[in-house]
Amino acid sequence: MIHELLPDVTHITEDGVHDAEIIEFDGFEYVTFHEPSIDYQREQGAPEVVEFVGNLENAAWLDHLVTTPLGLLLVSKRMVRVLESVGPFRHRAIPTVIYSKRIKHLVRDRFTRQRTWYPVTDPSMKNEDFVILQLLEETPCLDRERTLVKGVPFHQSGESVLGQDEALPLVLRQPPGGFPPVFCVPELTFYCFTEEARQACEAAELKGLWWRPQR
Repeated sequence: MIHELLPDVTHITEDGVHDAEIIEFDGFEYVTFHEPSIDYQREQGAPEVVEFVGNLENAAWLDHLVTTPLGLLLVSKRMVRVLESVGPFRHRAIPTVIYSKRIKHLVRDRFTRQRTWYPVTDPSMKNEDFVILQLLEETPCLDRERTLVKGVPFHQSGESVLGQDEALPLVLRQPPGGFPPVFCVPELTFYCFTEEARQACEAAELKGLWWRPQR
């Protein structure tokens, strides 16, 4: 079984509320940290440390946070270690810091929504235990004949990429040596996690993870 990983949102009780909101920087809307071939910090101006404002109470017990913009895979360093224990996978762990929403007005300019000069020295006002996970290689394993899009084989469908639930069924060919615990399929808009990765995360009692089976 292959899974997509989504943040568990059951602790979110209001619309439009997130665990962490990015502090914007020039071009932030194009920085997804999803494409393995792109060094977003060197090529697209992402900062060395990506900064957020968020709910530190939630960050203290969760291992996968609900972010805005959506799509950033913001996970705990502990979760990365658990995935590494399952097997090797080439990746980059982008450092982050999440500032308490109580000092949002100090660290984020209200007009530009970018970082102010204000230094945060109080450790209780920030969390540095999370990283953005970016994979550094693709696993070309999509079976373009047996993967169907509206009943048509993928290679005949006219589609170039697939989001969640767009393929019924989604069929992947296992590469020699097996799948890494988390991998990037070029034609999919999301990362894939193996059953072994899911089981390891559950055995470690990681919180805030919602697994969506893909096949």
